[in-house]
Amino acid sequence: MKLYSNPASRGRIIEWYVREIGKEAEVEVINMDMREKREHKSDWFKKVNPFGKLPALEDGDLKLAESGAIMLYVADKFNQFKTPADRARAQQWALFANSTMTNSVFVEQFRERSMPDVFGTLDSLLAASPYIDGPEFTVSDVLVGAYLLYIPAFLPQVDLTPYPNVLAYMKRLAERPHCAATVAARAAEKKTETVTAQQQEAAAPKA
Repeated sequence: MKLYSNPASRGRIIEWYVREIGKEAEVEVINMDMREKREHKSDWFKKVNPFGKLPALEDGDLKLAESGAIMLYVADKFNQFKTPADRARAQQWALFANSTMTNSVFVEQFRERSMPDVFGTLDSLLAASPYIDGPEFTVSDVLVGAYLLYIPAFLPQVDLTPYPNVLAYMKRLAERPHCAATVAARAAEKKTETVTAQQQEAAAPKA
């Protein structure tokens, strides 16, 4: 099983999950630098993912893209779902994470209208359970939690203090060793980059 990734891509999310379940994947880091060869847009890589995007997975004859689909496949491959209902709930959270939740916070025109409702509900759910799908950590926590952890890094202006249970959940996830080494590490790097860019912009002479 080979994962095509890059530290700046959502491949970090899959790396986190593979480590959590005690499995291994060969990780091939793809150069995405626009000033260099941009391997993800090369002809050979487009045979893995025709859209030239990361992450992508190759497992025997299977070639798969989209982080949510890859994680659900990995969970299935390594028997992480005990019942069809477990799989269905994970699919639900994958769709929620990649659509409902991300649209409510990462799409600016939706944020004021949608975020209080979506995050208020999420906060209530996490008040009743330590993890997103019950008392135990599952793939659903990676699917949802990774995007939550990226919010302070990519959108430092977004105030999450009205959602204390969401913040507590994010802290629990970030403290997990495999998250700290992958997604949380990337979030910290991005936050530093954002702060540095803001400082440089503030210090630049005004025309």
